[in-house]
Amino acid sequence: MGNYELFILGSLGLLTFVVVTLAIIWKKTFRSMQGMMISMFFGMNVGLTAGVLLGVAYQGNLYFSTILSMAIGVLAGALCGICFGTLSVLEGVMAGLMGGMMGAMLGEMINVHESINLIQIFLFLSISTIFVIIILKTPQKTKIKNKKWLLKPLLLSFLIAVYMIAGNSLAEENGKLVNSELQQNGHSPTINHTEEFNKKSQVIAIETAEMKYSKNEIIVEKNKPVTLALTNLDKVEHDIEIRTSSFSMIKGSNHNHRGNKDMLHLHAAPEKMETLTFTLTESGIYEFYCTIPGHEELGMIGRFIVA
Repeated sequence: MGNYELFILGSLGLLTFVVVTLAIIWKKTFRSMQGMMISMFFGMNVGLTAGVLLGVAYQGNLYFSTILSMAIGVLAGALCGICFGTLSVLEGVMAGLMGGMMGAMLGEMINVHESINLIQIFLFLSISTIFVIIILKTPQKTKIKNKKWLLKPLLLSFLIAVYMIAGNSLAEENGKLVNSELQQNGHSPTINHTEEFNKKSQVIAIETAEMKYSKNEIIVEKNKPVTLALTNLDKVEHDIEIRTSSFSMIKGSNHNHRGNKDMLHLHAAPEKMETLTFTLTESGIYEFYCTIPGHEELGMIGRFIVA
């Protein structure tokens, strides 16, 4: 888990402390229905924020990300609701469960860059609980004596904006750090669209980034050795599987995938590179895809064209 993930989870923890503190201080001013509404609003948005964050961080392990996200949403909703009574606790718990579950499923289906925007939206909605508490505690018949009351919400909004911009900068710095580490290990973070050929073999370089293959269509020659290099730039595992028996294995990978003779399989752990050398012995079109659950549905497919 990187710095950005820790920043968001830490923000949710700090926000929960602030919301619970405000609820304890002003709980006598809220009716039962208002307390239920605050608990439901807070539990749902915290669950969604944590769900999208963890769903992306642990893509390929939906069960773990869902359980963890629901736990965070339930804890936030229950801590907020306990200030207002039993019904508010139940509302907060159920909203946190639902938010965590939906957020984790959403995080499983999107890429890293898309998730950052959603996380910021849900985090802002979670922070907005403070505004909801302030609005609900203000008597409906209160008259505004002067325009200075605008300064407080404007100042609070400004501080929230600065805080979220700082978090976004942290995400960008974290991404640069990962790319820098990959470069030091000899793995280029950029997508290479060229294929290196020599007289003896064909070298095909494929990279996985943001749940995508860098190449979806690869042309190779029949009966000519092919070295397939899979570089995984994501934080989840990926692989390539080609269903065919028309091949001759030259050098297998460490991950033999049960030694099936009717498929070629190349697996790469997060931020690692693996290679496989083989020869395709029949002309035709052979589809390849990622076998990790959910990855094929997200578009991790392609085809080998054997000339």
